[in-house]
Amino acid sequence: MREIDWYGLGVFGLPMASRGVASGYTVRAGSERGQVAEFLAAGGSTSTAEVQGLPIVALCLPSGIEVLDVVRGLRNASCVVDFSSHDPLTAREAAELLADRGITYVDCPVSGSVELARDGQLTGYLGADPDDVTKDVREFVESLCGNLFWTGALGQGQAMKLVNQVIHLGNVLVLGEGFALADQLGLAPDTVLEALKASSGSSRMLERFGRQMLRDLYPRQFSARLARKDIGNALRLSPDLPVAAMVEERLQGLVDSGHGEENFTRLAKRPQK
Repeated sequence: MREIDWYGLGVFGLPMASRGVASGYTVRAGSERGQVAEFLAAGGSTSTAEVQGLPIVALCLPSGIEVLDVVRGLRNASCVVDFSSHDPLTAREAAELLADRGITYVDCPVSGSVELARDGQLTGYLGADPDDVTKDVREFVESLCGNLFWTGALGQGQAMKLVNQVIHLGNVLVLGEGFALADQLGLAPDTVLEALKASSGSSRMLERFGRQMLRDLYPRQFSARLARKDIGNALRLSPDLPVAAMVEERLQGLVDSGHGEENFTRLAKRPQK
């Protein structure tokens, strides 16, 4: 199966769909929402393009609400591969809705950066009935994910993504506190950054965003609003996560103050009193 209907041409969806085109798939926009013009420029097709047989439907949508909206309207598909980030309960509900129409569902939220999405090197968390991950489905997912982890049954992909979000968002909050302490003690930002990279305080978040955070720059890759959605999903499933609760409070403050579309790393900046 080399034909894909793609829903969700946002910050991650656009480079992922474009990567699908570059990997030899015929990819068409499932709707007219998102960066459709940029997608067409990358070689994608419109939703009116003719499709042969039953395509794989790929979802890369902001939340479970949009996922279920699309799923309820789907009729022409062999399988839905859901790269969106939401929660295990939504994944199971989507699978049940599709099963009534003979369409399989594969849960595969992703982690990484826009650059990794362009290069097909995202990390994917695969959760599904093994029989639903056909050769065609696996080859398609592998064209987008350089690292692919089988996490277990349906919904476990979403569970793994929530674990990742709690850890990496919490790490950003801690980095902010460390940087604030360094500033109060008069340490030079460049010295702090390079010393930490060679120390036990190093992390992927420090390497990716440390310099930007020290310079008070927050170019958007993953919005604070979407990060707030993820951490909220984790807390609904497991309320006793104190660090996650602090992250949620800080992210909610960003959303409420009009900074929700800035990069999630702004949560490291302590609000001004």
